[in-house]
Amino acid sequence: MKHEIITLADVKIIGMHKEIAFCKGQEECPKFWGEYVERIIKPVFMEHKAPDPFQQAAIDNGVGEFGLCTCDTPNHNCATCWEANFGACSKNTFTYVIGGIYKGGGVPEGMQLFPIHSGKWLKMHFEGGMKAFQEQYQMFYKEWLPQHSEFHCPNNAMTMEWYNGTDIDSLNYQCGVMMPLE
Repeated sequence: MKHEIITLADVKIIGMHKEIAFCKGQEECPKFWGEYVERIIKPVFMEHKAPDPFQQAAIDNGVGEFGLCTCDTPNHNCATCWEANFGACSKNTFTYVIGGIYKGGGVPEGMQLFPIHSGKWLKMHFEGGMKAFQEQYQMFYKEWLPQHSEFHCPNNAMTMEWYNGTDIDSLNYQCGVMMPLE
């Protein structure tokens, strides 16, 4: 897996959000992306309808560039929280956000702002496009990260999936995961 260290300045992510049980994450997150496509992509970009305020905010702020995972579990570490909760098929929930970097303007009903604090992030690049995403996502947390103890996610941090491009069926589609570094 290819990786790099990037620096993010204080930003806010704007996006649609949904509470999902850890034990349902692998099926509910893709369904939520389906809702995103039906609510924003299909009407505006496929049917060429004029965007409503919700859709316009999504377009203006690049909603769909990130999938943000956060939860209210105190003093957790996303890297270990993920394994403990998915592995145990926990009914505890996390908040999943389909978002983009907030550029200003109104925040329509159904969207929310999520702050990302300045710092260094580990950015993993997955190969093989979206078809390989789930497999590589699990491999990152279960195999790669434990073998690279120099990268440690701080407690009470959120992780982000990142997506770049439009042809999600292409083997060259760019995507991956990002986590803040302690």
